[in-house]
Order: sequence, then C-alpha cells, then structure tokens
Amino acid sequence: MNILHIEDEPWDSGIAHYALTLAAEQARRGHRVEFWGRADSPVLTQARALGLPVRGFSGGAPGLLHWPEQRRLCAKFAPRVINAHTGSAHALAVTLASGRPAAVVRTRGDARPASPNVLTRAVAGRTDAFIAANTELGVSIKSAFPEAKVARVPQGIDGPAHATFLPAAPIVGMIARFDKVKGHEILIDAAARLKSAVPGLKVRCAGEGKLLQRLSWQLKPAGLEGVVDFPGRVADKWAFLASCRIGVVPSLGSEAVSRATLEWMALGRPVVASRVGGIPDMVEDGVTGLLVEPGDSAALREAIHSLLKDPKLAERLGRAGRASWEQSFGLDQFYETTQRVYNEATAHLPL
Repeated sequence: MNILHIEDEPWDSGIAHYALTLAAEQARRGHRVEFWGRADSPVLTQARALGLPVRGFSGGAPGLLHWPEQRRLCAKFAPRVINAHTGSAHALAVTLASGRPAAVVRTRGDARPASPNVLTRAVAGRTDAFIAANTELGVSIKSAFPEAKVARVPQGIDGPAHATFLPAAPIVGMIARFDKVKGHEILIDAAARLKSAVPGLKVRCAGEGKLLQRLSWQLKPAGLEGVVDFPGRVADKWAFLASCRIGVVPSLGSEAVSRATLEWMALGRPVVASRVGGIPDMVEDGVTGLLVEPGDSAALREAIHSLLKDPKLAERLGRAGRASWEQSFGLDQFYETTQRVYNEATAHLPL
C-alpha cells in the first residue's frame, strides 16, 4: 500500500513521534511510505534519519501557494491513504485526495478537543476515518462530528526484549522536556516533602528545555542539592530508565500521547503518573501503576513513598506494566490496529 503521512509542525512533539513511529513501522513491513512536513523542521530531520522519503514545504499561509505542485507530486506517488496528523495537514490531505482513489485518514494525537465549525465540518465530511490516540479524544471527535468513523489507536513503541530488575537504591526518575506542563515543579515539591522519610532518596530529571536553568537555581534554597539531579539530555535513554526504581510522569495537562509512560512500562518500572490525557488508557490505577490528580504534590509524594517502602508492590506493578505494554502497546499492535482502519477506509475505493 502507498501511504502518505503529513505532519507539518515546526517542532518535535508527541504527535510527531506518533506519526514517525507509525510511518517507519509501515515502511519496515513493506509499504511504500512518504513523509511530508515543513521544510527544515526537526520532524523531517528525524524522518530522514529513519530512512523515510521526505518532502518539505512552507508552512502556514505561504504553504497554500504550493498546493498545485503538491497535487502533482501526490498524483505521481499515488497514495492509497493520506494520513494527516494536524489540522492544517488535514485540509491539505482533503485537497490532495480530491478526484483521486485515495482515502483521507485524520489522526488526532493532540490535547485540544475537536472544534466543530463550518470549515472543520466540511473537511470532516470528506474524511474516510478518524484515529484518536486516546479515549478522551475519541469522545471529542464523535461529539464534534457525529457521522464520523472513529477508531482509538494508542501509540505503540519498540522496547527492550526483557524487563530489567528494579535497583535497590531509592532512585526516582523522570524524562521529559523542561516545560511547565510537564510538572517538574510538582515533583520537586514532592521530593522536598519526601526526603526526610526516605534516606538516600535521589530524584533524577533527564531532559532539556527553557525551565531547566531556573529550576536548577531553586535546588539549593530548597535544600535539595544532592537529592534532585538534572543530568540534561541523556545519550542512552534505556540505561537512564534502568537506573531508576520508579518512573514518574507528573504532567499538568496534555499527554494525549505519553511516550514516557510507555517507556517506563516497557522496562518493567512501576509508574506514578497524572490522570491526564491518554495516561489513564495506559496505566490502570493500582494494577499497572498509580495515578494521581495533576498538580497534587502531596498525592504524588504519597504514591512515590508507597512504592519505595513496599518493594513487593513496586515489583508487582512493574511486572504488570510490562505485561500490559507487551499485550497492548507494542509496535505489532500499533501497526495492525492502524492497518485495520486503513483497510476499512479504502474498502470503497476502486482498485
């Protein structure tokens, strides 16, 4: 099958990772795949690194001038499915598919709810299938566009062949960009509440971003030097995750697609995460991890403490999280569920 993905964000994001992971897996399984996006965006850089054929174009209003050329290139590639991953990409996909035997699929992996208006209803009416990355988004799409065909397809990720043993040391880990929505300040506050109760506590937050320097300055006044550590961008993600006993995803919002949650689960680490976005689809509270309300540092502190003081609970949740990832969130499930959507969306098209 010829598949065209369009992801035109100018930055890296969970939406971009969803699209890239899917496109790479489809290409690996023998489909002809092209990946289109904004010229010189980090998304296209990653697509090239994955070996995907890419095409870059101008974003925003200037991009409209390129639609005739894009239609020509699309006709040459002859996609069976055009999968749009943003709102602007969705409008472009409908334009490209007009008059061609190609199905339009719109994947929503962003935190914003679907918004019905004259334009979005018109575009939705020309769309063969919607894919929602989580349950909440699926409900939003169906509410906005009642006639739409909507399927929930959570992202799958590749992971290690085996889970690793939990280290004995009380090391709590977080891996995310340093952005307010990710909840670093909530975790730091929880660490300040927890340090006296857990001798040798270490909280390691890997990643980069605009808040990193400001939060670094706050550690000494808060008495957290030697307790909280910011190692920056780690060269070996899996080695970092393996060094931690517990994984934390304390986000205040967003997380429509929570890659970090799945990575902790894939390695067999118990997860403490906020009840936001798609995380409740991934983490079953008390079974594969622990969920807390976003912004509640006291609840976060108690959840982390419960896992540090009860090794059997931590190991049980870690094993269950790993089993859940294997069953529901691996690349096989991601690919196969998506292809079923594609097959249904193209069933009415001439061969």
